[in-house]
Amino acid sequence: MAELRDEALLLRRIPFSETSLICHVITAQHGRIALMARGARRPKSTFCASLEPLHTLAIHWRSGRSGMGTLTDVTRGDALLPPALSLEGLELLAIVARLFQEGDPHGFSETKQALQRLNTTSGNERLLAAIWQLLNDAGWLGDLSHCWHCGEPATGMMHWQHAQLRCANCGTGLAISTGLRRSIDTCMAGQAVRFSQADHETWRTMLRQTLHEHGINVSSQCL
Repeated sequence: MAELRDEALLLRRIPFSETSLICHVITAQHGRIALMARGARRPKSTFCASLEPLHTLAIHWRSGRSGMGTLTDVTRGDALLPPALSLEGLELLAIVARLFQEGDPHGFSETKQALQRLNTTSGNERLLAAIWQLLNDAGWLGDLSHCWHCGEPATGMMHWQHAQLRCANCGTGLAISTGLRRSIDTCMAGQAVRFSQADHETWRTMLRQTLHEHGINVSSQCL
């Protein structure tokens, strides 16, 4: 079969047999795919040092009849995050791995944008901002200027219900103040903003509820 090439990001590595790995990657042109990296666990394997998350990867592979391809070559590119942000980057990739399933043609650009947001946002909100970016680009979120149910402009206290911003006439639930909406918009615009502890926890709860609404549960240590 013809060899395929693409730019990729590594989501997961799963040991297979004594010497190989099953790699889940998300690619620029082919979406999320699973590849067998034969011999990748051997100390002298050329794959061993290259198959690292949070780096751009240039991969070559051959499609398989059963659906899983075989990795034939990989070159590790630049790191997408500094070492200090690696843990948060891995937490973000864990959400990406649940959000975009195998065969999904989307996810590569969304993941890169979210990692960039993580790298450029300062303060304790950087992971929240990165996840918000990811979910917004995936089409799960919208802007905070109107009720997502009826479309009326957002004025005063709003509510977060079933992962949607709703006005008082359309729902009840987690209270979302004007100040929090303004802070989120400011943060997502790339400007520095100081969140109160209460607003930080509310934004965190909004994201947890949104992920849960779509069947993605995360531990409290992650988000």
